[in-house]
Amino acid sequence: MAKSLIEELPRIVSEGRREAAQILERLSSGTQIGLQTNELVLPSKDVSGLFKGSTPQIPNAFTMAGGNGEWMNRLIYGDNLLAMQALLAGDAQTGLPSLRGKVDLIYIDPPFDSKADYRTKISLPGTDIQQKPTVIEQFAYADTWEQGTISYLRMIYPRLALMKELLSDKGSIYVHIDWHIGSYLKILLDDIFGKDMMLNEIIWCYGSMCKSKNNWNRKHDNIFVYTKSQNWIFNASDVLEGYAEGYKEKFKYQDEKGYYMIRGKGGHLSPIHSQGDLTPEHEKLDL
Repeated sequence: MAKSLIEELPRIVSEGRREAAQILERLSSGTQIGLQTNELVLPSKDVSGLFKGSTPQIPNAFTMAGGNGEWMNRLIYGDNLLAMQALLAGDAQTGLPSLRGKVDLIYIDPPFDSKADYRTKISLPGTDIQQKPTVIEQFAYADTWEQGTISYLRMIYPRLALMKELLSDKGSIYVHIDWHIGSYLKILLDDIFGKDMMLNEIIWCYGSMCKSKNNWNRKHDNIFVYTKSQNWIFNASDVLEGYAEGYKEKFKYQDEKGYYMIRGKGGHLSPIHSQGDLTPEHEKLDL
C-alpha cells in the first residue's frame, strides 16, 4: 500500500530540518565548499567586445570588478544545494564573502513534479543532437524517484531552509510552482518561513487555445511570496507600469500625487443617488 502523503509530511519536515541543521553545522566548523563551474556576467550588453572574442581582464571578479570594486553577477551551474553551501561559506579563491543574511531577493522556478523529461533535442542539417541529462538532472526531473511526491518534498525542504539563511532581514523569496505540487509546497514554506510571513500568492495566468473535453484548461501557475521579517523591501515604483494615455482620459483631475476622480453615492441627504464621476464641490457635502 502506498504511503499517505499527509502522514509523511511530519517526517519530511523533521528530516529536512535535520539535514539543513547538519549542513549549517559543517559550515560553521570551517568546512569549505568551492563553487562549481561558474561564469561572470557583465553588467551591461557587450560593452567591451565580449561576443566578438574579446574578454575583459578582471583581476578579481568580486572585489575588483572593472577596477573599481563594483559587484559583478555570477552564473553558477550545478546542484543548488552545493552552490548555496558555497555561498553561505564564502569563496576565498574569488574573494566572494559569505552571503549569509545578505541576499535581498530570491526567485526560484523548481521542477513542478510533473514527471516531464527535460532533455534537449536540437535538429541540425543531416543530424540530430540530443543532450543527455546529467546525474543531477536525472534526479531532479526524470521519473526515477521511488516515492514520487514524497521524495520531491524531501529534496526541496533543506534547499528552502538554506535559502532562508541566505536572505537578509529585508529579503523576500518568490517560489514559482504549479498545480502538481503547489498546495504541499506551501505547507513547507509556512513551516520554514512562518505562515505570517506569506506576503502574496501571485497567479500567473497564461493564454491557451486548447479546449479539453475532459477538464477545464489549466491556464495558470502560482508564485508564493514569503519574507524573512516584517521589514521587507518592496520596490513598488519599479514594478508599476505607467498609465496608458487612453486610461488617463478617464480621470478629470490631477494633483501632485497623480490622476484621480471623485466618486460617491447614496449618502445621507445627498443629492447623488447613483455612483458617478463627481465634481470637486461634492467633496464638501456630507456624503
